[in-house]
Amino acid sequence: MPRYFFHVLDGRAAIDDKGLFLANETQARVEALRGAGEMLADADMNVWLGNEWMMAVTDATGSILFKLRFEVDFPKLRTGLGA
Repeated sequence: MPRYFFHVLDGRAAIDDKGLFLANETQARVEALRGAGEMLADADMNVWLGNEWMMAVTDATGSILFKLRFEVDFPKLRTGLGA
């Protein structure tokens, strides 16, 4: 089974040096979403301070397979055309 690594950046880096052995990339996607939900629920609220939360999933060679990004936006607090 291939090994997948789930690296998290949320204002600081949490490099996964152990990884998980999973049957395929589809299972890695499921695990990434499950893990992201748990991590965001348990987070120290940095995401509410405007910090982007990102998980990069890599294979054993270090190639990025996909990324999950989560960011909180407060449109009422912004001004200008970008709001």
